[in-house]
Amino acid sequence: MNAIVAVFGLALLTALFYPVLKKSAPAYSLLLSVGAALVLLVRAGTSIQPALTGILRLEGQAGGGAFACLVRSSIIILLTDYTRTLCEEAGADSLGWCVGLAGRCLVLAAAWPLLEEILQTIGSITR
Repeated sequence: MNAIVAVFGLALLTALFYPVLKKSAPAYSLLLSVGAALVLLVRAGTSIQPALTGILRLEGQAGGGAFACLVRSSIIILLTDYTRTLCEEAGADSLGWCVGLAGRCLVLAAAWPLLEEILQTIGSITR
């Protein structure tokens, strides 16, 4: 519970100071946002251990190939979203859009083996 209060408290303080800094010093507002995001990720990282343990347990049950595709796709989605958001905060909206499009293409490429496996399974069932 203490970690939740700290994370949301920092996010709230950053959200309050961000507009003030954006008007007077836009470069510092971006630094504040990135700095707060890093602190939040480090703070939340200590709470993520039980989730990672559960993910490893799921990997053992699901099988290596399919699970690897899903994990790769999830990581691409998260990194794409963070990068797109940073680009948009920096005022590069068109670059953010391009990052989003590239991320969607990369997710499709990462998940392609899983999609092929699913289609082969469906094909073998219907024959």
